[in-house]
Amino acid sequence: MKISKKSIFYTIYIIAITGFFLYYLFPSDTLKTYLAYRLSQGNPDVTVTIDRVSPVLPPGISLYKVGIAHQNKALVDLEKLKLMPGILSLFSDKTTVNFKGYLNAGTISGRAELDDNSGAQEVKGNGRISGIQVQGIPALQRLPADNIAGVLNGDFTFAKVGPERSLAGKLTLSKSRIELKKAVFNVKSLEFRDIDADLILKNDTLTIKQTKAKGNQLNADLAGTIALTGQSGKYTMNLSVSITPHHLLLAKIEKNIPMEFLRNKKAGEGAISFKIDGTLDNPGFSLN
Repeated sequence: MKISKKSIFYTIYIIAITGFFLYYLFPSDTLKTYLAYRLSQGNPDVTVTIDRVSPVLPPGISLYKVGIAHQNKALVDLEKLKLMPGILSLFSDKTTVNFKGYLNAGTISGRAELDDNSGAQEVKGNGRISGIQVQGIPALQRLPADNIAGVLNGDFTFAKVGPERSLAGKLTLSKSRIELKKAVFNVKSLEFRDIDADLILKNDTLTIKQTKAKGNQLNADLAGTIALTGQSGKYTMNLSVSITPHHLLLAKIEKNIPMEFLRNKKAGEGAISFKIDGTLDNPGFSLN
């Protein structure tokens, strides 16, 4: 059967007109309100703002300038977040959504599964962080450091069943520099080749299962908990730290550490252990 040029023209015309009206009649404001609520998972302490929403191909939507805050304090600002539902999942009890967010020259991508039929609004999924420059991320500016720089990569999982929320991740911060607000043992800044962290956030408690840092100045291990309740500066910490200073750093800090802790320790050998407690605004340090 021969298809006429006129038929092809009308087909293209109908597709173009349909696409035009779908785009310009797209319910952006309604979707912004709905998506902001779903992204916050109904948590009253979490606020999500979206500048605008537009449809994209393959079928999905793009959210621009997405801001996420906790108790009115900014956590992270995404330049764009693309959401693409699994077409076949739209006909099942559980909906799957692929997502990709763009942030500080890197990406956060993954897959989420939503089940509203369970009665508990279940959400679970996994994702990957690739090449994100952490300098300038609002949440990190409230840590006990003047500045944190480096490139973040890693994998994470998340889940929400009713009021229970959890987030777990194995992350690596490479080529990092940390400038402390308060000098520790006369040290104001540290540089590391890699910092590997194994973290779990369950409801309002961050558990640092293990963190290993390797640098030219020192190697360090850290574990413990941070209670994320109340004002951010009042978050309470209970951390155990072990550092193995290299030669140059050992020479710099030995005058600030009691001699009994340095006795029989050589550069690169043995470790100095201490605890950090108190709050983010007023941390306390005590040698073991």
